[in-house]
Amino acid sequence: MAAKITPSLRASLERLKHAGALNGLTLGWRRQILVNLLPYADFRAEKVLHLLLDAREHYSQGGRTVQNLWFAFEGVQMLAVFSGDSTLILLHSRAADVDLLCQAGLTFLSDSQLLVNAAIHPSIEDGRDTQRLNVDTQSSAEHGHTNLIPKS
Repeated sequence: MAAKITPSLRASLERLKHAGALNGLTLGWRRQILVNLLPYADFRAEKVLHLLLDAREHYSQGGRTVQNLWFAFEGVQMLAVFSGDSTLILLHSRAADVDLLCQAGLTFLSDSQLLVNAAIHPSIEDGRDTQRLNVDTQSSAEHGHTNLIPKS
């Protein structure tokens, strides 16, 4: 299932990336990178993920609940959004978009939780829950009509 789910997870991230002034993003689960769309090599993205998780853990030990971290650098900002074991890292160019991107990131993480779970914990039953639809194309062509399934 991971091989089937990861492309749709990547496609969702691509749509999020093209939604605004984003320069790159990455999705991590615990200390692993699931999808890297940052303009950096995977080992650099993994190092950033580890540093952000260490910072979150540091603040959490002080009794604070950390849902996001935002850093501003010259010319680029970095936003990390945390939800459970998942982390979404966004590089963006406009500081005014940080609240919008934070909400979009939280929504993405909650919506994509099934995809993340399927990518991380592939099932033995994958592929067995569907069956091939056998369509008799010759008889449909002979009758000249299309079979419709009405809504219930």
